[in-house]
Order: sequence, then C-alpha cells, then structure tokens
Amino acid sequence: MHAPGGWTQAAGAAVGEGVVQVFTRTVVAWDGSPHAEAALRWAAERGGHEVLELVHVIPGDDQASEYLRATGELSEQRVALMDRAEALRAEQPGRTVETKTVHGRPERELGAHLAHDALVVVGTSSHGRESAWTLGARLAAHRSRGSVAVIPIDWDALQRRNIVVGVDGSVESMAAVRVGVEEAQRSGDELELVHSWVVPTSWNSAYVEYLGDVQLMEDMRRDVLDEALEYARSLGGAPAGRLEQGGAAPILAERSRTANVVIVGSHATGGMARFLLGSVSHDLLLEAAGPVIVVSDNE
Repeated sequence: MHAPGGWTQAAGAAVGEGVVQVFTRTVVAWDGSPHAEAALRWAAERGGHEVLELVHVIPGDDQASEYLRATGELSEQRVALMDRAEALRAEQPGRTVETKTVHGRPERELGAHLAHDALVVVGTSSHGRESAWTLGARLAAHRSRGSVAVIPIDWDALQRRNIVVGVDGSVESMAAVRVGVEEAQRSGDELELVHSWVVPTSWNSAYVEYLGDVQLMEDMRRDVLDEALEYARSLGGAPAGRLEQGGAAPILAERSRTANVVIVGSHATGGMARFLLGSVSHDLLLEAAGPVIVVSDNE
C-alpha cells in the first residue's frame, strides 16, 4: 500500500480491526531504581500482548569474583529482578514477562535489543541532567534501527490526554506517524500531528515581497502536514493536524506537558555525529516533561 511521498506501508501484523502492530517486543532497562520503576510502569500500562522483557545491565566483567559468588550482591539483584517480574505477571495474567541479567555497558547491551519490531524503554537519568548524553540519548543515536522510549520519573503526576507526533515530511517522521497511529489505537487517545516551521533568518522583513513569501512558505508547510495526515488516515488513524510557527523541539516539549507520549523520527543515520550537530529528537529528550518515543526509519 503506497502512501504520500513514496512511503510504503511497512509489513506488520494486524491487531484487531484497523490496528497495525509495530512492536512485538518491549524491552525495559531495569536496575531497581525509581527511574526504572517509572519506565516499567509506563511500559506495562501501555497494555497489549507483546512480550515484555526486563533487562538488568550490570557494569563490569562477568568473570569478576562477584559473578561466581552464589550469595553475593549479583545474586540478590537477580532475585530482585525475578521477584519484580513475578509481581508483574500477577498484575497482568497471561502477559509474557522475561528477565535477563548481563554485564557490560548499558548503551551497548540495550542497543543490541534495538530492532524494527522492538521498543526499548528507559527511565530518565538518575543523575539529573548535568550531561546531554543520557542513556536515552545515546540509545536514540545508536546506529541500529529501532525505537527508544524515554520516560520521566514523574510522568504520571499529571493527567495526560493525547498522542502527539512531530512531522517534517521525511521518511523518518512517516515512521513516527505509523507508531503514533498504533499508540492512539492502543490507548484510545486522540492523535495529533504537529508540524512546525520558522521564517529563515536571512529574510528581511523590509522587503515588499516579505509577507507574500511568508504566506507561500506557510502554504508549503501546510502541504507537508496534509501529507502526513493522509498517511495516518491510510493506516486507519483519525488524526488532527496542527501547524505551528517556531522551533520544533520547544514546541514539542511544550506539548509533552500534557501528552501521553510525544513521538518523533530520528535522523541519526550517521550515528553520534548527527546528534553532535544537534537534532530535534536529542533536544526534545533533554527538554520534555513527559514520555518521548524516538523512532528510527525501521523498515
């Protein structure tokens, strides 16, 4: 099925009438902290029947003496992980919940789980925002194709009401639209597509043609939004559209204050280099007040 802009509907299993399933597995980074618990709670409350896997990454080498000590801290952590998984199974009977404990670097071990049909969920940094390179940002900049959700510890402190997708006309943002349609169908929330634009700083408002040029640009930007709306409808979504003038990251960060989740496409095709140059997804991860999903072009 072909959609606007040459985007083709990716293969995916149907989940009920009109629902297109993007993810068949949800992987949650777990370390027993309140930040990890917030991420797990968000992942569990999304509902669905996909496999939920809790992955605890322990820094260090698995040949360390602690690894061989049956009654050591590592053993206690594994027991705590299994206990949390068992509690989750009791909360959601019939849900497949798996656990895994590995050694190594979190971004590397969790990055290995990134795939076109998997959503990797992490909490925000337990160390605050002194670094722009949080675990979520590093995973979102990973070279693998996949999607990453970053969940603030207080995401459920406010009443949230809709699914917001940032669109810019790219293939990556169309992938985000597809995830947005599924999230809206899964939750029953309204779906809103947002496209933002700015007047080039090189334009001089003293020019006679200035207002006409601005109107022409706005019309072109509206076409981008309309294309995304048409694609969402082709997937069975019922989206609303919003055209905003201003920077994409600040606008989407503001929407994150009341949205159930804000979804954006990642343009990090060149790995970390793209994020070092600055990107909407990276800036949004630092500024968002609610859950964010960063989607790579995964098909």
